[in-house]
Amino acid sequence: MTLPDPRLSIAAACLDDPRVPAPGPRQGNRSLPRPAQLLRAALVVALAALSGCVAFERAPVEELACDPDLPGTWKLKADGVAKTIHIDARCHTEDWPNMGEQTMALDLTGFVLGRDRYIVVPPSVAQRAIGAPGDALIKGTPAGSVFLILYRIDDGRARAWLPDSQRALEAIAAGTLSGRKLDEKFALIEGSAQDIGAALSQHGAVLYDTQKEAIVLQRAAPASAAPASKDSR
Repeated sequence: MTLPDPRLSIAAACLDDPRVPAPGPRQGNRSLPRPAQLLRAALVVALAALSGCVAFERAPVEELACDPDLPGTWKLKADGVAKTIHIDARCHTEDWPNMGEQTMALDLTGFVLGRDRYIVVPPSVAQRAIGAPGDALIKGTPAGSVFLILYRIDDGRARAWLPDSQRALEAIAAGTLSGRKLDEKFALIEGSAQDIGAALSQHGAVLYDTQKEAIVLQRAAPASAAPASKDSR
C-alpha cells in the first residue's frame, strides 16, 4: 500500500506547515537509508496524523478495554517497507514505530460502539509518537482531552481512520456537533461522556471519512508448524 505524502498530513498542519523549512541548520534525512526514510514517512501518517486535528473533551467510557481481536503479530506496510508489531494480551506493544528509526511503547486500548472500535490516545502519547516540538499538542488541548482513532478489523486486516478536522469544524459551525475551534485547523468536540458517545454514534460518518485509509495493518501469518520427527511418532 502506498501511503500519502506525510508532508501534507492534516496533523502536521496542526503544528507547523511542513512545507516551510524551519530556521537554522537543516536536520534532513540524508543519512538514513531509503527503507528507513520510507518507514518514517509511513509513521508520520500513521502516528503523527492520529490526532487528526480533532480532539475530544473526554473519552465516552469510564474505563478503557483491550479489544480481544488486537493481540497478536501485525505487519505495517508502506511503499514496500514492512514493520512487525507485536501486541500482547493487554493490547500493549513495545515496538510501535516511532519517529526516526526507533520504537516506542504504546497502549492500544479503547472502546467499542456498535460495529466501530476506537483507540484512545492521550495528547502526551501523541506528542511522543510524532516528535512534536515542545509541548505543542499538550498545551493545545484541554486537560483530560483525548484523540480517538476509529478502526475496523475484517479478515485479518485492520484499517484505521483519522477524524477530518475540516468536516468537524463545519459541523460545529452548523450546530450539528457541539464543540469549538482551538485554532484554524484544530477542532475540539465537547460534552459529557454520554454526549461524546452520542456524537460518535450519530455523526461518526461526519467525523471520519472511511473512504480514506490512514493506516493498514495485516495480521502476520502464523509460523508453520515444524514437521514431527521420526522419534515422535
